[in-house]
Amino acid sequence: MGIEGSLAINLEIGSGHVRKVDISSSRPVHASRIFQGKEIQEVLKTVPMLFSVCGTAQACAGIMACEHALGMAPSLEIAQQRACLVRMENLREQLWRILLEWPGFLDETPDQQSMMSALALQREHRQLVTDGRNPFLLPGDGHVQELADVRELSNSLAELLESMVYGILPQHWLDITQLEGLENWCRSGATVAARTIGNVLDQDWCDLGACQIEALPDLDLEQLHKLMQDDEFVERPQWLGSCRETTSCTRTDSPLLQQLRSRYGNGLLVRLVARLTEIAQLSDNLSPAISTQNCKVEAGDAINPGIAQVAAARGQLVHRLQLEEGLVRRYQILAPTEWNFHPQGLVATALATLKGDAAMIEQQAHLLINAIDPCVGYELMVN
Repeated sequence: MGIEGSLAINLEIGSGHVRKVDISSSRPVHASRIFQGKEIQEVLKTVPMLFSVCGTAQACAGIMACEHALGMAPSLEIAQQRACLVRMENLREQLWRILLEWPGFLDETPDQQSMMSALALQREHRQLVTDGRNPFLLPGDGHVQELADVRELSNSLAELLESMVYGILPQHWLDITQLEGLENWCRSGATVAARTIGNVLDQDWCDLGACQIEALPDLDLEQLHKLMQDDEFVERPQWLGSCRETTSCTRTDSPLLQQLRSRYGNGLLVRLVARLTEIAQLSDNLSPAISTQNCKVEAGDAINPGIAQVAAARGQLVHRLQLEEGLVRRYQILAPTEWNFHPQGLVATALATLKGDAAMIEQQAHLLINAIDPCVGYELMVN
């Protein structure tokens, strides 16, 4: 039932460098208009199926925007459940890239079996956290689970990550704080992640795609409400007149990342290490008894239209809806892809820095696009 669309990315090359980048999208950015006139419970059930990529984050943003419009506040228990389900989904999406797509950059076979194991753990986690209930409907249906059970699942996930991603326990990988330590880890070659990072180091591609694009800040909701009156903003958003980045790279930090950023800016190495860092950090935060900081919403009096922001796998996700007599009058979604793949935005700016012959530029472009991560398929053409 999901709808995605795709991206077309065209590079024009001349004299050994990229002369022009053209990005066009067939993404149905206004698909949420189909909810107009529908009952809210029907919409809330449909959102995660229609927008199936990051369906949990979509469901979370939808229910939070609805509660905002109605002046409702979920219980702390339900808010915590939602947040940890989004975290688990983000971890899964990051693993998808590493296990199924990074091998292709090394002419290796995707690790389907490990990915299936990760998906099974996600299903187990959801059942454990919710007991089969749905915390993304009105009113939310809470469930209290034993923390010992969550710890047991987290231990199983840590063992899985040790074998398929890090070669060591994820929390031990986070102890790497210097480039030298990262290089030593890569030399082990124990996992596709270590070999991919090692290849970037060997090719001297650490600062590949480094560019000056500011991170998307915490968005002022009053200003966001005004901007989303304009359909063009939803299609090609800018903040304070400039394109912005919203990725795992902009929201993830560690001593190692700080050192790498000081040397390579927001180049390829930093992006790949940020993904590995976020997975390790998320794997230790899968209990509902954690703060709800990745799901931001204004609480209190009814503010119709309602608006909510969720830190989805690929960046900040915004839902905005207006209710009228129990029906949806207007529904808008602003996805991170529209920020990062803006025709003059992050990806376009990063790709414009590439140099070399056509084959090399194409190879590097695929690496960068994957590292920034669209939520849809794309076609890359190099002319």
